Amino acid sequence: MTTATTTHSTATRRRPASVLVAAILLGLIAAVGGYGSIYFTGLEGWTALGVCFVVAYEFLTLTGLIAVVAFLRNHSLGRPGVILYATWMIYFTLFKLIAFQELQAIPFGVIAAVALVLVTRRSAR
Repeated sequence: MTTATTTHSTATRRRPASVLVAAILLGLIAAVGGYGSIYFTGLEGWTALGVCFVVAYEFLTLTGLIAVVAFLRNHSLGRPGVILYATWMIYFTLFKLIAFQELQAIPFGVIAAVALVLVTRRSAR
């Protein structure tokens, strides 16, 4: 009589720290940017255009936060969502720099670019 020992591999593949850093950076710019869009638009006075901007920006911010959570949970749509959100933030920063000379937008673009590099690295897959 022989007995067979069965071992189940419970080891899961650890994701690199760059994944966590990228998610934190994108979550941070989504949260701060979302708050800032409401606050600074309100300072200028609530016009129809301002409300439209805030609603659109908050929708994209919520989409970015959902993508970050999906990315952290290793959902198949998380990585493409985070890449899309980071890319959008880079283009939005360039638009603000060109159209309004808003230098305060630069940190958002830099953070989004760093997060985009971290997410697209081969080790983050």
